Amino acid sequence: MNTILNKPSTEKPQVLDYEFLIVSLKHTSRKHEHITFWGPGHRGYTQVVGDHMGKYTREEARRLNDGIDYIAVQADVLECITSGQPYYAHNGVARRFYEQDGEVVLNLMENWHVLLDARLDGPTNSDGKRVKPDWFRGKCRSFALPGRVT
Repeated sequence: MNTILNKPSTEKPQVLDYEFLIVSLKHTSRKHEHITFWGPGHRGYTQVVGDHMGKYTREEARRLNDGIDYIAVQADVLECITSGQPYYAHNGVARRFYEQDGEVVLNLMENWHVLLDARLDGPTNSDGKRVKPDWFRGKCRSFALPGRVT
């Protein structure tokens, strides 16, 4: 028996089903502070990271990943770019920015570079042009609190 133990694998690890998110370039404009994602089951949109986001298979993600209106990214890429739950000030009291509870991804050029580099088919379209999102350039109305408000 000729077995080599601890041989490093040269194969890429397989991504499990439902490990992709769909980022909406169409529903994220320079006026938006946070990046928009597809909701579950191809229904609705959300800016809140977590259970409100749709997770899709590699096959679905590849089909939806047009680079014009939508891009597909692996879900684990969000771990390094999420920000705290956003709040806004109303009469001196911090209120949740969104109805849903959870973190967001700020609509910043740096975050778009991370998402584009993690795109299922890379940062360029089939015509070789880099995907060009519209990042936020205004003054943020939202802020994150160091602790959670209940």
